[in-house]
Amino acid sequence: MIFGIVVEAERDAEVYSTLIRKIRPDAEHVEKRPCGDVVQLRRKFVDWLKNFQWHLEYQVDKALVIRDSDCHDPRSVEDELARILVQSGFQPAFPVHFLATRRMVETWLLADEQAVNEVARRRGKTPSAQAVGDPLEEARKADDLFRRMLSQAHLPAFPAVYGEVAAAAEIDRIAQRCPYFQQFVHKVRAC
Repeated sequence: MIFGIVVEAERDAEVYSTLIRKIRPDAEHVEKRPCGDVVQLRRKFVDWLKNFQWHLEYQVDKALVIRDSDCHDPRSVEDELARILVQSGFQPAFPVHFLATRRMVETWLLADEQAVNEVARRRGKTPSAQAVGDPLEEARKADDLFRRMLSQAHLPAFPAVYGEVAAAAEIDRIAQRCPYFQQFVHKVRAC
């Protein structure tokens, strides 16, 4: 199965594509389209869906459009994205799912400090990341908290590191500490 994802930033693309492959072992490839920020995502995602449909090198079986809710109601953000697609008049030949994370993707990475420490070990750094208390999905500035966690382990806040942490993270631990993560899992498994 080939997934297409449209996301805000490069770090989001690394994390989501890695998590998709962990959740769906049959995901042969994830075609990533980072847009730069939420404003650009809203403007560009329909064009990226068209690109997924008309690209000749691969055939996307399913697409996910994912953005941070930034403390807004995730369902209303998802509904807004769905309205934009309907108003565009474009009808993709593949299923499209919309997801707004409860806060931001860094919230999920904060759920498993052991994954950060594992990446630190692999990179020859001191594994010293400390756990962040619950409830994670209510944490404001999760991106700052995650960068602090990376700093504790002497890791740079680069997209590749975000992807490595996602690869080392335990899906069950994320789901336990971040209940809204189940929405992502459900949408990845659907179809």
